[in-house]
Amino acid sequence: MTQDSDKNPKKGPKKTGARKRTKKAEENFDLDDAFEKKIKAALEANLEQYARKKNLSQKQVTAITSFVEEHLSCFVLLGYTVGGDPVTIVNANTQKDSDSLGTALSKFLAKYSEPPPTLGLF
Repeated sequence: MTQDSDKNPKKGPKKTGARKRTKKAEENFDLDDAFEKKIKAALEANLEQYARKKNLSQKQVTAITSFVEEHLSCFVLLGYTVGGDPVTIVNANTQKDSDSLGTALSKFLAKYSEPPPTLGLF
């Protein structure tokens, strides 16, 4: 009675030692590390630039809001910056102010939008 296991005895697990880094692998590792550092620096610079821009625009919006608040109790400001970025400011401190703005916007849209075309019934 012969079995395949008798013919081919099981081999034990292979012993794996610490791999030696070759010179080429060392160079690739150094390149990858340098590349990673460059990407990280570029991302940090981009985030810092975005934060400065956002902080500046927030300061400008706050200045505009405080100026307009001197003359209006509630308002909606829609526009674009010189650079083409949209600006939307809604200043309504109470529910009454919010409802008033909604009504004013509805009247504005009704007044300045084109009437729907008639179907020849009139």
